[in-house]
Amino acid sequence: MTGAFAGSFDPPTKGHEDIIRRAAAVCERLVVLVAPNSLKKNLLDEQTRLDLLKKITADLDNVSVALCTGLTVEAARENGANVLIRSMRNVADYEGEAANAWVNSMLEAGMDTMFLLCDPQYSLLSSTHVRELLRYSQSIEEVVPRPVFEALQPELAQKAQ
Repeated sequence: MTGAFAGSFDPPTKGHEDIIRRAAAVCERLVVLVAPNSLKKNLLDEQTRLDLLKKITADLDNVSVALCTGLTVEAARENGANVLIRSMRNVADYEGEAANAWVNSMLEAGMDTMFLLCDPQYSLLSSTHVRELLRYSQSIEEVVPRPVFEALQPELAQKAQ
Protein backbone atom coordinates (compact mmCIF):
# COMPACT_ATOMS: atom_id res chain seq x y z
CA MET A 1 0.00 0.00 0.00
CA THR A 2 1.25 3.45 -0.91
CA GLY A 3 -0.26 6.27 1.11
CA ALA A 4 -0.46 10.00 0.57
CA PHE A 5 -0.84 12.37 3.51
CA ALA A 6 -1.64 15.91 2.40
CA GLY A 7 -1.90 19.11 4.36
CA SER A 8 -0.86 22.72 4.35
CA PHE A 9 1.57 22.06 7.24
CA ASP A 10 1.83 25.77 8.01
CA PRO A 11 3.77 25.12 10.16
CA PRO A 12 4.18 21.37 10.71
CA THR A 13 3.17 20.40 14.26
CA LYS A 14 3.94 17.45 16.51
CA GLY A 15 0.46 16.22 15.62
CA HIS A 16 1.42 16.13 11.93
CA GLU A 17 4.64 14.33 12.79
CA ASP A 18 2.73 11.75 14.85
CA ILE A 19 0.39 10.95 11.95
CA ILE A 20 3.28 10.79 9.45
CA ARG A 21 5.21 8.33 11.63
CA ARG A 22 2.18 6.15 12.29
CA ALA A 23 1.17 6.16 8.60
CA ALA A 24 4.74 5.29 7.61
CA ALA A 25 4.54 2.27 9.91
CA VAL A 26 1.51 0.83 8.07
CA CYS A 27 2.34 1.88 4.49
CA GLU A 28 5.02 0.37 2.31
CA ARG A 29 5.59 3.87 0.98
CA LEU A 30 4.21 7.23 2.13
CA VAL A 31 4.32 10.52 0.28
CA VAL A 32 3.68 13.66 2.32
CA LEU A 33 2.10 16.30 0.09
CA VAL A 34 2.46 19.99 0.92
CA ALA A 35 -0.80 21.34 -0.40
CA PRO A 36 -2.05 24.88 -0.89
CA ASN A 37 -4.92 26.20 1.21
CA SER A 38 -6.44 29.29 -0.33
CA LEU A 39 -8.39 29.98 2.87
CA LYS A 40 -5.24 30.55 4.92
CA LYS A 41 -2.73 33.39 5.06
CA ASN A 42 0.52 31.44 5.08
CA LEU A 43 3.23 31.93 7.66
CA LEU A 44 5.76 29.85 5.69
CA ASP A 45 6.23 29.54 1.94
CA GLU A 46 5.77 26.14 0.30
CA GLN A 47 9.50 25.49 -0.14
CA THR A 48 10.19 26.13 3.56
CA ARG A 49 7.39 23.75 4.57
CA LEU A 50 8.72 21.15 2.12
CA ASP A 51 12.25 21.48 3.54
CA LEU A 52 11.03 21.25 7.14
CA LEU A 53 9.03 18.11 6.43
CA LYS A 54 12.06 16.55 4.75
CA LYS A 55 14.08 17.21 7.92
CA ILE A 56 11.31 15.83 10.15
CA THR A 57 11.07 12.62 8.08
CA ALA A 58 14.78 12.20 7.26
CA ASP A 59 15.00 9.01 9.37
CA LEU A 60 12.01 7.38 7.64
CA ASP A 61 13.29 5.49 4.59
CA ASN A 62 9.83 4.88 3.12
CA VAL A 63 8.70 8.53 3.27
CA SER A 64 9.09 11.18 0.59
CA VAL A 65 7.85 14.76 0.53
CA ALA A 66 6.46 16.58 -2.52
CA LEU A 67 4.53 19.69 -3.46
CA CYS A 68 0.89 19.39 -4.41
CA THR A 69 -0.29 22.09 -6.82
CA GLY A 70 -3.76 20.81 -7.63
CA LEU A 71 -6.29 18.44 -6.18
CA THR A 72 -4.92 16.13 -3.50
CA VAL A 73 -6.38 13.05 -5.15
CA GLU A 74 -4.62 13.89 -8.43
CA ALA A 75 -1.27 14.45 -6.70
CA ALA A 76 -1.72 11.20 -4.80
CA ARG A 77 -2.34 9.32 -8.06
CA GLU A 78 0.65 11.01 -9.74
CA ASN A 79 2.82 9.83 -6.82
CA GLY A 80 1.57 6.25 -7.07
CA ALA A 81 -0.62 6.33 -3.96
CA ASN A 82 -3.67 4.11 -3.67
CA VAL A 83 -4.84 5.38 -0.29
CA LEU A 84 -5.23 8.85 1.18
CA ILE A 85 -4.21 9.21 4.81
CA ARG A 86 -6.30 11.66 6.80
CA SER A 87 -6.12 12.51 10.46
CA MET A 88 -8.97 13.31 12.75
CA ARG A 89 -8.25 15.21 15.94
CA ASN A 90 -11.73 14.92 17.35
CA VAL A 91 -15.35 14.28 16.40
CA ALA A 92 -15.68 17.77 14.91
CA ASP A 93 -13.31 16.73 12.07
CA TYR A 94 -15.44 13.75 11.03
CA GLU A 95 -18.08 15.33 8.79
CA GLY A 96 -15.63 17.34 6.69
CA GLU A 97 -13.22 14.43 6.35
CA ALA A 98 -16.01 12.00 5.42
CA ALA A 99 -17.28 14.41 2.74
CA ASN A 100 -13.76 14.82 1.34
CA ALA A 101 -13.30 11.04 1.24
CA TRP A 102 -16.55 10.65 -0.69
CA VAL A 103 -15.59 13.34 -3.24
CA ASN A 104 -12.10 11.89 -3.66
CA SER A 105 -13.48 8.39 -4.29
CA MET A 106 -15.86 9.88 -6.84
CA LEU A 107 -12.97 11.67 -8.61
CA GLU A 108 -10.62 8.70 -8.51
CA ALA A 109 -12.22 5.24 -8.54
CA GLY A 110 -10.37 2.88 -6.24
CA MET A 111 -8.80 5.63 -4.13
CA ASP A 112 -9.49 4.72 -0.52
CA THR A 113 -9.15 6.95 2.52
CA MET A 114 -7.64 5.75 5.79
CA PHE A 115 -8.46 7.77 8.88
CA LEU A 116 -6.00 7.87 11.76
CA LEU A 117 -7.13 9.31 15.06
CA CYS A 118 -4.49 11.59 16.45
CA ASP A 119 -2.73 10.94 19.70
CA PRO A 120 -4.99 12.39 22.41
CA GLN A 121 -2.29 14.83 23.51
CA TYR A 122 -2.59 16.51 20.08
CA SER A 123 -6.40 16.44 19.81
CA LEU A 124 -6.72 20.21 20.22
CA LEU A 125 -3.50 21.24 18.46
CA SER A 126 -3.55 22.94 15.07
CA SER A 127 -1.21 25.00 12.93
CA THR A 128 -3.56 27.93 13.54
CA HIS A 129 -2.80 27.68 17.27
CA VAL A 130 0.94 27.65 16.55
CA ARG A 131 0.65 30.77 14.39
CA GLU A 132 -1.35 32.47 17.13
CA LEU A 133 1.28 31.59 19.74
CA LEU A 134 3.96 33.06 17.47
CA ARG A 135 1.91 36.21 16.93
CA TYR A 136 2.01 36.84 20.67
CA SER A 137 5.67 35.81 21.12
CA GLN A 138 4.86 32.65 23.04
CA SER A 139 7.02 29.54 23.00
CA ILE A 140 6.09 26.85 20.51
CA GLU A 141 8.77 24.40 21.59
CA GLU A 142 6.28 21.90 23.05
CA VAL A 143 3.99 21.77 20.01
CA VAL A 144 6.29 21.62 16.97
CA PRO A 145 9.10 19.25 15.96
CA ARG A 146 12.65 20.44 16.71
CA PRO A 147 13.46 21.50 13.08
CA VAL A 148 10.34 23.70 13.01
CA PHE A 149 11.14 25.24 16.38
CA GLU A 150 14.69 26.04 15.25
CA ALA A 151 13.49 27.51 11.93
CA LEU A 152 10.94 29.74 13.65
CA GLN A 153 13.24 31.08 16.37
CA PRO A 154 14.07 34.15 14.23
CA GLU A 155 10.31 34.71 13.83
CA LEU A 156 9.91 34.66 17.61
CA ALA A 157 12.85 37.00 18.13
CA GLN A 158 11.50 39.45 15.56
CA LYS A 159 8.03 39.48 17.14
CA ALA A 160 9.55 40.09 20.58
CA GLN A 161 11.18 43.34 19.46
